[in-house]
Amino acid sequence: MKYLFTIILLGISTISFSQLNWTYEKVQKKYGIENITQNKAEEKLFQVKALNETESIKFTYNLENIVDIIEIESSKPISNDRFHKLARELNPKFKLTSTAEAKTSNFYYDSKNQLLNVKVYKTIKKSELHKIFFIADPGVIAALIPDIANWK
Repeated sequence: MKYLFTIILLGISTISFSQLNWTYEKVQKKYGIENITQNKAEEKLFQVKALNETESIKFTYNLENIVDIIEIESSKPISNDRFHKLARELNPKFKLTSTAEAKTSNFYYDSKNQLLNVKVYKTIKKSELHKIFFIADPGVIAALIPDIANWK
């Protein structure tokens, strides 16, 4: 019995929590019940909340009410330091395995955990980052990056 208790306690203490894969209830507790908007469409629930005066955070929930996409949008450019702070907080299990670029986006993929981080810039110059996506939905990842095997 003592052995079982020790294993359970050790397991609980080593779990790394992230907002990706959080339940609806955990998100409400951390970010409050106030929403800028909330919609339901095609088996998904979307909630938008204010992070601060310039940033909003959008949570997309699957049928089990688990967060599988987080989108951060800002009215001002997001610094690289801010991106990394948000990534550590919202997607701490992420370990980079491959990257790719598009005209106004950079993609960062974790093949072990099947997580995708996306930076979206205002222009092709990629000087002003204005959106960030953290994605754990395998269907969305497959649609966005069908040729993942050809990445760097």
